[in-house]
Amino acid sequence: MIARIHALEPTRTWARPGGRIPVTVRIRADGSARGWVELELRGIRTLEGVWRHRVRLTAGEDTVRARIALPASPRRGYALRARLVMADAPGPWHTVPVEAIDGWWEAPRHIAFTEFAHTSDAARHVAGALHWHATVAQAYDWMYRHYQYETPEEPFTDPLGRRVSHTAVKALVREGHRAGLATLAYGSVYGAEPEYVTAHPDERVFDEAGQPLSLGGAFFINDLRPGSPWRARLLAEYARACRRFGFDGIHMDTYGPPHEAFAVDGERLEFAELYPGLVAEGAARVAATGAGRRVLFNCVEGFPIDAVAGSPTAAHYLELWPPDDRYVDVVRWIDRARSAGPGKAVVIAAYVPALRAAGAVPAARAAAVETAVLLTSIVSAAGGFHHVLAQDDRVLVEGYYPEAVRLRAHETRDLRAAWLFGARYLHILSAPERLVMTADALVISEAEGTPVPLTSEPQAGAVWIRATQTPAGPVVSLVDLRAQSDDRWTSPRQPTGPARGWTVHWPGSTAPVAMSPWSRGGEPVDLSRRAAGRASWRLPTFRRWIVLHDPSG
Repeated sequence: MIARIHALEPTRTWARPGGRIPVTVRIRADGSARGWVELELRGIRTLEGVWRHRVRLTAGEDTVRARIALPASPRRGYALRARLVMADAPGPWHTVPVEAIDGWWEAPRHIAFTEFAHTSDAARHVAGALHWHATVAQAYDWMYRHYQYETPEEPFTDPLGRRVSHTAVKALVREGHRAGLATLAYGSVYGAEPEYVTAHPDERVFDEAGQPLSLGGAFFINDLRPGSPWRARLLAEYARACRRFGFDGIHMDTYGPPHEAFAVDGERLEFAELYPGLVAEGAARVAATGAGRRVLFNCVEGFPIDAVAGSPTAAHYLELWPPDDRYVDVVRWIDRARSAGPGKAVVIAAYVPALRAAGAVPAARAAAVETAVLLTSIVSAAGGFHHVLAQDDRVLVEGYYPEAVRLRAHETRDLRAAWLFGARYLHILSAPERLVMTADALVISEAEGTPVPLTSEPQAGAVWIRATQTPAGPVVSLVDLRAQSDDRWTSPRQPTGPARGWTVHWPGSTAPVAMSPWSRGGEPVDLSRRAAGRASWRLPTFRRWIVLHDPSG
């Protein structure tokens, strides 16, 4: 008889430390038999719990349900494994990550929801988000207008011609709540449609030539000063959206430049001075609608992260664009955000235009997907979270999220591996207390003894090395950029081949492990010494990105 586990499905991807996660194990068999399902919760080197459930299988599908208790340790990632044991012969392990966090803001793994036409799609969209281990979704362009979120029309057509149902939006939010997926409402800070400013011309702002500021004439930038009518309207819409739709907060979106403007009375407005107060007031209005509701604020091109870093946002959120299109720019902005506002997670929104440009050409498509995978690896290795995903396994290629490009099955597996890896090793990759260290003493050699070129900044033609000290011990990430001709995250990337037979000399290490998203399912591997008495270790074969960690260090 043949029996196997075909799905291991946590009902949600996270719970609070000490809480429980409901899990479903689905088994398919071609006959009747008895056995048991064994579940394990594992840390990097620790076994945190074991659960065994006896099963009596019949031909077809059987289901086992369990509730997995998480340890009380805060902000940690774990591996949840399940296998079927029949007649004392164990089957293969199936593994998913789970996280112990106090809320989505401790691990803001983003996805964009862009389709709100049909209520029946809600369960599918949320289930798809959980497959990526997303913890928070942004409902993008869900509103009737940027100045008026609700309308009696049901459904309605938005300003860009898309069909939207608010019944479907509410269903999506409710489905997310069942699965532990927070949904934030997109709420523009920057402005309103032409009909609004025609009716309220004194709320516009102007450039030095006296021309009203707008985004291509479609959305006009308005006066955000305290007490202004636009600010009052905006904040009222934020609060109303949370109360009436159940949103878990607001994604406060800006447009970046211009950074200043003139009000109708001639006063110069410096947005870096206005934004902190707006964020604080918005966060207070949103929090007053329900426990746990929070705001994000989009620092477009990084502006003005230094001014708003201390504001009550759930996390730092930066949307990057050229000319900050090099890997070193990504790392610099992550470090700068952490320095400006310690303790918060950092989200980097950086899109993949190469995927749209590739079309259906196989080589171009492969290079574009490599762009997305490498960028996610670098953001994660630097301790950040990459916002690049939209519903239905799509990758964002521009700032208008409905234009995302769908991945094929093998492409999805490649990118998703990095996302699941980030969840499993949450506490060593993005610990708020981590300190960036120099790695000058590390030496890496190829099998024949040739030194591997290393760089402290992510540059083409070398291996980027990122060393941090965390409460769990030292962590070293190696990202292989040797095959790349440039270091721009907007450009197609060359496929990264396997690195075999490498040795790392790591002074001070005593019992390190290594893990990579694309090797052995991300499982940690104990390293063996190259020579007795020396801190030199053989690395397993890997591609793109490998993490070294010494829990004893």
